[in-house]
Order: sequence, then structure tokens, then C-alpha cells
Amino acid sequence: MKPLYILKIGGSVATYKNRSGALIRTPLLAKIAESIRKAQKEKKFRLILIHGAGSIGHQLAKKYNLMSGVNGDKKKLYGSLISRLANQKLNTAITEIFIEKGLNVTPAHTSSIIIQENKRLTDCNLKIIKEALSQNYIPLLYGEMVFDTKLGMSICSGDAIAPYLAKKLKAQKIFFASDIDGIFTRDPHIHKDARLIEKVSLKDIEKNATLSKSHNIDVTSGLLGKIKSLNIASDKSIKTVEIFNGLEGKNYERALLNKKFPHTIICHK
Repeated sequence: MKPLYILKIGGSVATYKNRSGALIRTPLLAKIAESIRKAQKEKKFRLILIHGAGSIGHQLAKKYNLMSGVNGDKKKLYGSLISRLANQKLNTAITEIFIEKGLNVTPAHTSSIIIQENKRLTDCNLKIIKEALSQNYIPLLYGEMVFDTKLGMSICSGDAIAPYLAKKLKAQKIFFASDIDGIFTRDPHIHKDARLIEKVSLKDIEKNATLSKSHNIDVTSGLLGKIKSLNIASDKSIKTVEIFNGLEGKNYERALLNKKFPHTIICHK
């Protein structure tokens, strides 16, 4: 069977997170699609795509204080519905770009297949995703508000979806396309002497890499949230977790084809 990869495109890659409004990076997303398409032509693999909520999603989450869930609050309920709508519009725009560039992408709307309990992902309709993969489609999920059995609704981050699906579907690799080259010894947006960590083990990652929160508004704690949410050290089916600069279109092809370039590879040893 063809290997399964999961690629999470960060919200800071899909949109301009330091600006108000959605402001999608259309030219970059087109390059990303072209890069993935080139990799598909050279190597056979199955792929699940996930994208972040981006600027508008995080801004709405902060405005309506959605980080703690809805809990019957009418203002939060309204905010969660507006946020969900904004994320779905972003997903539609990304889907249109990818299909136009030749990728067989089909949205698997997160709020329709995922349920959480107290902000923790507990259930996902995997049949939809499995069927899409079996028919050579690329399922596209994204971070958004989902139903929560304890909190009414809560934020489901793409950073939580990626490792969850990787475990359930036995993916071999998880890729995170971020706005920096990978994991650094310090926040490279603040410290010029920050050094890229090109290889690190899952067990030693928190000990060897000190990360601060994202430099933009990010209710999922940015890159630090990605690393802490993985919790896959005991899952041997996942060979590597790789973080690379998603603002460079060619990096997607390089990552998917296992080519050498400056980024972080997280492995078991």
C-alpha cells in the first residue's frame, strides 16, 4: 500500500496572520499546490491535507474568548458560529485554488466529522477520510469550532487533528508547514542568534528545544503547541515528524520526496 503522509499548512502560511481579515496568500497557495502536484508525479503516496484557521479565525476566537469553549454563553455561541463560517469560507477558497492546480482535493469539514470532550479530540468519522483516500482523493480538514460534549463547542486545532489522524490511520510521516525553517533553540523572530535544530528525537525535544509562543495572535500557542500536542513517541508507525518553512513553495516537493534542505526532522532516536 502507498505510504500515507499528513501535511498541515499553518494559518500563518495560508493567510497573513499579522493583518486584519482573511487576506489569503493566493499566489503562494497556488505554488504550494503545484509543488505537491510535482511530488505526486514523481512518487506514489497518499496524502491528507490540513490547514490552520489563519488570521480571521484566531482573531474571532480571541474576540469572543472561545479558547475556554462556549458553555451556553450566548455571545460565545454567536462568535463560534461566525468563526465556523469564516473558517469554512477560507477552506472553500483554498480548495478552489488547489483544484484549479490539479489536486484532487475534497473538503472533510472538521465540524461535521469531529467531536471533542473538554477541548480534547475524542471522536472522528474516519470512514469519510478512508473512503476519500481509497478513491485517490486528498481529504482536506482544517481547524475550527466543533461540538464538545462538555463545553457545547470548543476549538479543534489542526495541530491536534494531524497526530490524531496519524495514529488512527497509521501515517508514516507528519509534515508541519510553518512560517519559519523549523525548531530553533530560541524564537528566531526575536533572537538573531537562534540556531536551527535539524534533527532531534521525540523524547528529547522538550529538553533540547526552548520555544516561545508564536509572534502573532495564535490561540493554539503556535509552534510550541505543535510539539506538545504530538505525544506520539510510542507510536512506531510514524517514522518522522518534519517542520519546514511553508512560505517557500518548493519546500513541499522537497519534503514529500525526502530531499535534503534546511528544516527540522523529529524522529524516534
